[in-house]
Amino acid sequence: MARTLISVLSAERCWYGLWDGYGHYDWNDVPVFLTPGRDEILLAGPLDDADSPAQGTREVPVEIPDLWWPQDRAWCVGGDVDLVSTYVGGSAACVTDLLAHLGLEAYAVVEASTVN
Repeated sequence: MARTLISVLSAERCWYGLWDGYGHYDWNDVPVFLTPGRDEILLAGPLDDADSPAQGTREVPVEIPDLWWPQDRAWCVGGDVDLVSTYVGGSAACVTDLLAHLGLEAYAVVEASTVN
């Protein structure tokens, strides 16, 4: 899913929030920010790193960040290790591009949307 989103979204530099609870990394001296129920490690890099902002090894898998957004805040991708969905907020043009991509199961939602 991350690779497909990367092909639709555009940005040079991105910020990443990676849950610090995975336990396979040493995050000493890395900034942390809080979200409801999670501490997130703040990482930065090119958009192409969204599927691997922290380098994994054969023994330690790469984890997808819960949050990622470009420097200009034109869009934001949000998910969670315990969710089955990923949300993307962005301009109407960005959402149109995501909805049109055949590689994504995408639905338009609004603030009042409910899950059935």
